[in-house]
Amino acid sequence: MSKTVGIIGGMGPSATVDLFQKIVQHTPAAADQEHVKILIYNNPQIPPRSLDAISPLPELIRSATLLEQAGADFLIMPCHTAHLWYEEIKKSITIPFYSMIENTAQALLEKYPQQVEILLLATSTTLHSGLYQKALNRTSVKLFTPTLEQQKVVDQAIKHVKAGRLPNKPLQDLQQLLVDYQKEGGSAVLGCCTEIPLMFPYFQVDMDLLDPTLMLALLAIHKAM
Repeated sequence: MSKTVGIIGGMGPSATVDLFQKIVQHTPAAADQEHVKILIYNNPQIPPRSLDAISPLPELIRSATLLEQAGADFLIMPCHTAHLWYEEIKKSITIPFYSMIENTAQALLEKYPQQVEILLLATSTTLHSGLYQKALNRTSVKLFTPTLEQQKVVDQAIKHVKAGRLPNKPLQDLQQLLVDYQKEGGSAVLGCCTEIPLMFPYFQVDMDLLDPTLMLALLAIHKAM
């Protein structure tokens, strides 16, 4: 019998839809009954994931416990920055809670057993926290991060996607940033804000566009089936 996936969603809603859609699209099912069971709590009232604002932890824990009580067998969370509170959330429940950070790192190491350089696109909070830098320290994956000015472009593009504006002017600026990175020899981009993969269809570059949301979807399918 398949297990029920629980998704802590709402950060933001479009990114939650993206994860749900990717689970459905990549499940090897020939009929409705062959798909996995999914519980989604789309809680947009979770405060912004920032260390200098109201803590999102109480709402994150409430979302996790609600999903456990509703019958989820395990949890996933399509928000990279929210993994700053991963351990606290995990302690609040009794079911497994799989880390998007750990899963992304493992998927990258499987894809790139030899040394590779990857541009990390994420929110400022995720970058400054070092979530991915720590997860991939002393591995074959070397991460590059944008300059302060470039990061302003990334943050603005994310903000516009959260507001439902695609395409947008910051997206065009981000496209130019990627073009410049490619000219310098860049071959891969890692989208570590769940709004970043929503921009991938608009990027016109000849590089690997690495999607942690898809990686998480594949993990959820594997664990559920």
